[in-house]
Amino acid sequence: MAEQVIITTMPRIDTVTAPKFEAEVKALFAEGTTDLVMDLENTVYVSSAGLRVFLFAQKKVNAAGGSLVLRNVKPQIMEIFEVTGFSGILTFE
Repeated sequence: MAEQVIITTMPRIDTVTAPKFEAEVKALFAEGTTDLVMDLENTVYVSSAGLRVFLFAQKKVNAAGGSLVLRNVKPQIMEIFEVTGFSGILTFE
């Protein structure tokens, strides 16, 4: 069974930072990660570019039979996930 990997997201996931975030996630999948926890404790803003990275990660873990869990999601970020419909796709704890 693959080890669960925990990553801490950056304060802002937007058009400037999303490419770096996506590269980090892609590197984890390239190493064989299938179970991923994203700790959003420090995240205060997510743009559409950031949402795309979360969707990419969810699709990758689904294809690998793994899991993606988002934890410590602030209310204002949860509202973004709810308004965009991502709350029905992603798993939160």
